[in-house]
Amino acid sequence: MAASRGSVARCAALVRSSVRAFVRGIPSVVRQVVGAPDYERYLEHHARSHAGAAPLGRRAFYAEFVSRRFGPGPTRCC
Repeated sequence: MAASRGSVARCAALVRSSVRAFVRGIPSVVRQVVGAPDYERYLEHHARSHAGAAPLGRRAFYAEFVSRRFGPGPTRCC
């Protein structure tokens, strides 16, 4: 009986950690869907691809996004 309770506790802990991971990922998915930048994803990419260079700070990252998205020139097709 005690082994069964331990199994249930481990299973419950696994479910809780899975739910937490899912909930933590929701903001990233929403940003991708609406086309907003994701700073954490940028940092992961930068660490993998540009290891020698310092990444942009959060404020500079978002400023770069806004500049590219809404900068000079047309921002729509028509």
